[in-house]
Amino acid sequence: MVAVVSRPGVDSGYAWRLALVSAFCICLGGGSIYLPVVALKEIAAEFGDRRSVPSLAYLLGFFCMGVGGVVMGWLADRTSPRVPLMIAGVSIVIGGFVASSGGELALYVGYALPLGFLGNAATFTPAMNNVQGWFERRRSTAVSIISAGPAFSGFVWPQVYRWLLPDVGWRQTLMIYGVIAGTLLFACAFYVRPAPVVRHHGGKRPPEDLSVLPMPSLTLMGLLSAAGFCCCIAMAMPFVHMVAFCGDLGFSAARGAEAVSLILATAVASVFAMGRLSDFIGPLRVSILCSLIQITSLVGFVFVDSLMGIYTLSIVLGIPYIAIVQGYALILRQLYGPTIAGWRLGVIMLFAMAGMAVGGWMGGAIFDATLSYRAAFQAALAFNVLNLMLLGTLYFTPRRRAVSLP
Repeated sequence: MVAVVSRPGVDSGYAWRLALVSAFCICLGGGSIYLPVVALKEIAAEFGDRRSVPSLAYLLGFFCMGVGGVVMGWLADRTSPRVPLMIAGVSIVIGGFVASSGGELALYVGYALPLGFLGNAATFTPAMNNVQGWFERRRSTAVSIISAGPAFSGFVWPQVYRWLLPDVGWRQTLMIYGVIAGTLLFACAFYVRPAPVVRHHGGKRPPEDLSVLPMPSLTLMGLLSAAGFCCCIAMAMPFVHMVAFCGDLGFSAARGAEAVSLILATAVASVFAMGRLSDFIGPLRVSILCSLIQITSLVGFVFVDSLMGIYTLSIVLGIPYIAIVQGYALILRQLYGPTIAGWRLGVIMLFAMAGMAVGGWMGGAIFDATLSYRAAFQAALAFNVLNLMLLGTLYFTPRRRAVSLP
């Protein structure tokens, strides 16, 4: 007699556990990107005191994460979401050694390929696509758990780095990160299963229905991609340079790290609140609200010069920090439905990560040219206004028969 093994279904206990494990994997995979933020001055000191060097490593890590997200989303659709995580585990171990092993080229190559394209990229997009397929009733809450992964990463790892850096330096710190994060990621991969909607179609996603979109699919993807690029340029400039910005105002690096942690701690709380709010007013309205809040914070950063003001603005910036990107995933799922191709979110995240990359680099380049962050924050404000205009365009586009965006 053969025993029948039941598989977990939509909204099951396994689905919630998977969401938590996936968020943990995202937290592990994203850790490397925060070292150039916390150790910006230490890394720059080894390369002619040029802040553009760690800023460029940050740019490459984020941009290649975005490019890799498209590839990993495609790979997960055709194999299993477990496969990208296994690749990430091995790659992050290798990347930690490569990026810390030599000069500028090693730093750039390590952040671009093993840490970015093959490492961090393999965590967020495949996990977000997979977990959305495991939920119907509480999808926004599950998406919030996934979206909180980068915030947890940015909250935890800077504190670890701040503890390690004085004793072992940034190179050894990066090696330690690679070994710990890569090993845990590889182990967690064995817990991940594909969503039921994929299993029920022979391991492949059914075809999309594009007839109900409010505009041509190519136009819609372009608009959301541009919106993601602009909002992430804007948020990256104060975030990436927060520690250095505080140092320039006469505050210690510890105060800057605390401001970064405030942004990310607020983001963790906000992402759940905004996810619930999306259930009532829709993800597009929530993304527009987040854009307005981010504009408010950037106006403040142009003029702030007190530590309490920095802390306050960091909390304000934390409200949309993750929630606005979460909104893009929910908008895509609402528009394209359960059969959405995995690469679509990867494309949006590519442009969002490119925005984070360009914003982080641009902040360092503008500082090197002007010896001040004021012009950088003004540029960030301009990009955020453009983001608001793009989201407004989608909001006021007439809806087709089967789509209802509040």
